[in-house]
Amino acid sequence: MNSIAEPTTVGVIGAGIVGLSVAVQLQRDGYRVTVIDRDEPMQACSAGNAGYLSEANIFPPAAPDMLLQLPKLLLANDGPLVIRPAYAPKMMSWGRHALSVVKGDVRAMVTRTLASMTVQAYAMIETLATYAGAAQLLSRDGGLVAFKNAQALDKKCELLNVWHRHGIQVHRLSDAAIQALEPALSREIVGGLFFENSGRCSNPRRLGLIYAEHLVRNGGEVVRDQVNGVSSQSDGGVIVRGAIEDRRFANVVVCAGFWSEELLHSHFKSIPIASERGYHLMLPNAGLSLKRPVVFGEPHFAATPMDEGLRLAGTAEFASADAPPNMQRAEMLLRLARQYLAPIDETGAKPWMGVRPSLPDGLPAIGTVPGQPGLHYAFGHAHNGLTLSAVTAKCVSAQLQRAAAPIDLTPFDLMRFERGYFSSKQPRATNAL
Repeated sequence: MNSIAEPTTVGVIGAGIVGLSVAVQLQRDGYRVTVIDRDEPMQACSAGNAGYLSEANIFPPAAPDMLLQLPKLLLANDGPLVIRPAYAPKMMSWGRHALSVVKGDVRAMVTRTLASMTVQAYAMIETLATYAGAAQLLSRDGGLVAFKNAQALDKKCELLNVWHRHGIQVHRLSDAAIQALEPALSREIVGGLFFENSGRCSNPRRLGLIYAEHLVRNGGEVVRDQVNGVSSQSDGGVIVRGAIEDRRFANVVVCAGFWSEELLHSHFKSIPIASERGYHLMLPNAGLSLKRPVVFGEPHFAATPMDEGLRLAGTAEFASADAPPNMQRAEMLLRLARQYLAPIDETGAKPWMGVRPSLPDGLPAIGTVPGQPGLHYAFGHAHNGLTLSAVTAKCVSAQLQRAAAPIDLTPFDLMRFERGYFSSKQPRATNAL
């Protein structure tokens, strides 16, 4: 281990899509980057992403009607969201903060902040993917939300004015218009929403692997090691303590998803992150064709055409990260999909589970540890990791350079959970465009 860290060295902990995006962006901006992960790149949550670069997800995760259903969710086995009873006590802090964002000015501020990221997200991921040689994996043919229930569609359309106010191009479609766009959908579809500027990644895992290959090809490193701790040094730099080797860098960025809390808990009184496990079912020969991601409005999951077939994804389960997976959650998606799509061939179907890092207000954590000027973090993107990966990378790079970020980073500071983030004294988020 070097006794003095060279000023341009950066260690990025985590080889998921956020960590690899940060690494490639920093390398592009002149830094010498080493990515450290206990596993090979793109082995965790990022690998199973639905591939939907959505512009719809600008709202906090908790809504009043969802919170009223929490007792029912504790007992449900086949709903879009379940909470395993054993995990309920660990959800107390998460739930307390989620309640603070349900309504009023705070909800509006979170929505405005997420929208300010989202409207820039596709352009930035396209730029980063093109730079790394992965542009062929991206497309922008919009995204559909399809409904079989007119009342549910009417309820969703109440949000149209909010999306429009934040610059998101979305409009209501008739059943005939939906059929024209996606003939494989059931004739029972009554209508839906079309997000014109949403996009798709046809192979999220491959995107991250191309990023890793590009990083190494241009002088960066990707190393496997179990990180046991990080600490700033009084004489400058940050030590990453690994099971195999300790490494010293001028700056370190923690992008370890749900496991970031383990590395940062000693620096914060509260990091209310939850293990929100997502399941998908990969159908290599589905026997039908979609042109774009389609979200099914009532059961709240998506079908996305991938290079490897059709991916059904989106179910959420709050449970311990290391609890045995319940693959019936993945198989449930096939039963639901058959209600919305033409006959599906399930031959060779492969279930999968990964752990999403979920913070209670829906905002990721992006910032610098107080009193630790070289120690930074970017994690907690929940369902939006792929979508917001490149804009997050630009924010982190700007932070290290002490330059203007694409958006106001104040609301993403982890200290929001300690210092009264939800008070009137908290600075409002602004769109820096």
